[in-house]
Amino acid sequence: MLSADRIVDVLRAAGEPSRLRILALLAREELAVLEICKVLDQSQPRVSRHLRLLAEAGLVERFPDGAWVFYRPAAEGESRTLADRILATLDAADPVLLRDAQRLEAVRA
Repeated sequence: MLSADRIVDVLRAAGEPSRLRILALLAREELAVLEICKVLDQSQPRVSRHLRLLAEAGLVERFPDGAWVFYRPAAEGESRTLADRILATLDAADPVLLRDAQRLEAVRA
């Protein structure tokens, strides 16, 4: 179980629009920082800061692979459970999320 303070921390991390979009992208597949940058059309420092905050909240995991750094949803934990519940409430027809999915396909092609 999470304390009230911890829940607030997790919700703050997930509650920022770009970070919520990142969580939605990572729910699809693990991604490198630069792939996320291209999808969100944001700078690497900005995306890295979002990812750091998500990692500190226990929502994502970071793993280096050679010169690349990849991110994926946290494997387990109460923060992950909360993130799954948040993502389950998202509208699959949300135009921003649909655009992100299309951009991800283009980036991965």
